[in-house]
Amino acid sequence: MEAQIKLGRIFGVQVGLHYSWLIIALLVTLSLVGQFYAVNPNWGPGVIWTTAILTSLLFFTSLLLHELSHAAVARSRGLPVRSITLFALGGVAQIEKEAENAKTEFWMAIVGPITSIVIGAVCLTLAWSLGWSPINEPRTPPIAVLQWLGYINIALAFFNMIPGFPLDGGRVLRAIVWWITGDPARSTRIAARVGQLIAFGFIIWGIFRFFGGAGFGGLWLTLIGWFLLDAARASYAQVENLRKSARCES
Repeated sequence: MEAQIKLGRIFGVQVGLHYSWLIIALLVTLSLVGQFYAVNPNWGPGVIWTTAILTSLLFFTSLLLHELSHAAVARSRGLPVRSITLFALGGVAQIEKEAENAKTEFWMAIVGPITSIVIGAVCLTLAWSLGWSPINEPRTPPIAVLQWLGYINIALAFFNMIPGFPLDGGRVLRAIVWWITGDPARSTRIAARVGQLIAFGFIIWGIFRFFGGAGFGGLWLTLIGWFLLDAARASYAQVENLRKSARCES
């Protein structure tokens, strides 16, 4: 997946945005505005919009940290990382060489969800230190920001562990199948097919929910399924191209 907007380099890795990120960023911000208005209308429009925009920016910063953790493990295993692209479902690190073994693939995949859980736990701990408790609504903007970031990063970790390629859970599945069979090509095909089935499941579930009266919630699930399907196909093609390139070089 290629970035349409280049942001610069971090530790030598090009960071950019896919066009779908702009749509999701807008939806996340508007959703946060509605949520903050419902919980704390006395904050006023200026504070609510500022808090929502800041929360969105910090959320996408946490997504970037998630992807940088993948890149860090890849580099530590001798795999060059060309770029990181943030898109609708989070982000993807473009690694220019395929993992040489199932162990490397496993650790490159699992470190992302671990990073998100750590970020979420840190945010909730900071919110608690400021006087927040899970049974109460956040009273101040800093607590609201930290609470939302805590919950969303933990949810992101669990979502990414869905065993559908190219989600991290799909790559963990690929690593396990690779370890059992010793066949990286077969493990990639299995993980990609599972990813496509899960994507179709999201799309069909979203359509049923939409016509069942769920409204935007159903459309959101369909959108997630569509992006996941597109990402599964693109990631599978990328892995196959890397394998062909490796065979040509050898």
